[in-house]
Amino acid sequence: MIWTTLIFLITISVLVAVHEFGHFIIARLCGVKVECFSIGFGKKLYSYTSKKGTQFSLSVIPLGGYVKMLDGRNVELTDDEKPFAFDHQSILKRAAIISAGPVANFIFAIIAYWIIFQLGVVSYPVKVQSVLPNTPAASINIPENMELKSIAGIKVDSWGDVNSALITEMGKDALTLGYETEQGEQYQQTINIKNWKFDIEKVSPITAFGFVPAQIEIYPIVSKIVANSAAEKAGMAVGDTIVAYNNKPYDSWENFVALVKQGQPIQLEVERENKQLMLDLIPSIEINDKGEKIGIVGIYPTSNTIVKQYGIVGAFVKGLDQTKLTIISVVRSFYQLATGVISLKNLSGPVSIAKGAGQTASYGFVPYLFFLAFISISLGVINLVPLPMLDGGHLVFLLIEKIKGSPLSREIQEACYRLGFVLLMIIMGIAFFNDFVRLSL
Repeated sequence: MIWTTLIFLITISVLVAVHEFGHFIIARLCGVKVECFSIGFGKKLYSYTSKKGTQFSLSVIPLGGYVKMLDGRNVELTDDEKPFAFDHQSILKRAAIISAGPVANFIFAIIAYWIIFQLGVVSYPVKVQSVLPNTPAASINIPENMELKSIAGIKVDSWGDVNSALITEMGKDALTLGYETEQGEQYQQTINIKNWKFDIEKVSPITAFGFVPAQIEIYPIVSKIVANSAAEKAGMAVGDTIVAYNNKPYDSWENFVALVKQGQPIQLEVERENKQLMLDLIPSIEINDKGEKIGIVGIYPTSNTIVKQYGIVGAFVKGLDQTKLTIISVVRSFYQLATGVISLKNLSGPVSIAKGAGQTASYGFVPYLFFLAFISISLGVINLVPLPMLDGGHLVFLLIEKIKGSPLSREIQEACYRLGFVLLMIIMGIAFFNDFVRLSL
């Protein structure tokens, strides 16, 4: 709980800082005076006032933030102050300042993906082992062990891509599937999905569509040895092939791992440079997350997975593509929620975000960075929803002002804000309710 809460607060603080910095920097560039830049709400824990008169604050409730600009709608302005007030700027400048928050979230995602693709992502062939009966995939003749190449024209490089693409296509009449057979022949087939419906909370889109992914192939060849591990002490080397253990022929990596976890000494037979060697492997004992004692030897097997790394330019292009696809997926998801294709019970709130942040951070830096990019994009898209209280609502007000020739009256705007606040509270209430229902399951 402490770990999850800490990572959640870091996640929210980073993304809010990015969003508000977008508003802040464009406001400054447009000549608007920024009076306060705050991360969090409530009592100020720390504050610093710059030479330009902006107070930078860190407040006690780290669940949001704000940028306060000089505005004649809130205070009476002198003639000298008017050129620096937000409400005295042109519609174009005000629109740029308002849009800058969501745009900053999208730029942050691009940078995060850019870093990810330079560090490298684990990939393996997106092969379908078999197809489940009475599913959309079963409606066409798909050969076993075919490799998926695209869904609805979107290239897929992982099962995560497949999952996202299928969610995006929910509610449409058909989708086009691109795949390659074991013989290297490539095909495209259109599948009717007009009546394809399922509960996304209970079953994954991949299973609901009918795909059974091929398992990752693991080979008993040592690819890496942890320094000072039991394997290193036993004399194992990279490239060793495990032939047998405890006088039994090697059968599967799962069974070998299960034996290692028991923590008992293992008589290991390996093949090295066409020679058979006998080694005494004594697992070290560690405590897992459940408080159980398990054996660890410190070796990694070889598999059909690969780590794809891109150069600086290639990673940036890949980051742009990934950001674009994620934005499309998130926008489509909101549309599906609004039209009932996806049930409101799938709406997630802060508790689910906190849980996701904690889990991905525990998996490593790259998974957490993926999560951070996705949430940043989601935050940007949500803020562009044309709802009063959000950036999108303010942009709608500016559009009306442009068409009408003058801004809406203060009374009408305040009524819209009240309505927007009620709608936001209803949406947040549903999200919180869903979170706590999930916790109780």
